[in-house]
Amino acid sequence: MQPLYVVLEVVVGLRASRDYTFADSTISDLGNTSCRTIRGDLLCSPWHATMNTGFVWFGLTLAVGALLLGSRLLRGPVGRAAVVAWCVSGLGSVGVGLVPVNEQGGLHGLVALPVFLAQPVALVLTGLSLRATRPALARGTLAVGVLSAAGVLGFAALLAGDGSGGLGATERLALWPGYVWVGVIAVASFRAVHSPETREG
Repeated sequence: MQPLYVVLEVVVGLRASRDYTFADSTISDLGNTSCRTIRGDLLCSPWHATMNTGFVWFGLTLAVGALLLGSRLLRGPVGRAAVVAWCVSGLGSVGVGLVPVNEQGGLHGLVALPVFLAQPVALVLTGLSLRATRPALARGTLAVGVLSAAGVLGFAALLAGDGSGGLGATERLALWPGYVWVGVIAVASFRAVHSPETREG
């Protein structure tokens, strides 16, 4: 289900005000419950209730999916650590949906932080956990983890600067690849569990 989050974000973003852009505006601004002006841009999100509900729903399903995936595919201490990291990221997303940035900016930033810190870590730990059993999937997961980490670093650098020019692009680089890739991992897990060799074993 996680790849559908990206679809939802795009749909809500296309309904936002003219000044909102996927390259320069943050994801959180799609959850604004009222219009606000940021660096001269008027940002309004008429479908903010849908976006905030999506943050909560997809955060919860990410955590539940991680628990289910962990029981089937992610074994050992590294696998358990990956599950914890995914759950932290999912619960952070829930917090983002419950605390819109325009209402409580400081608290919103606090609950959003685990998403950015935990997701690259979760991807890397997942990749490491899969090396022995699914080497190709492990390599892909590690690559996505590195891509996500690069996005986080870019996003943080822009926030530390003037916060303009590519802020939305780097934030999406930090998060979107992971949301899409967990769907790939889930499909691979399903196929592994239902393969003839697994059933015979």
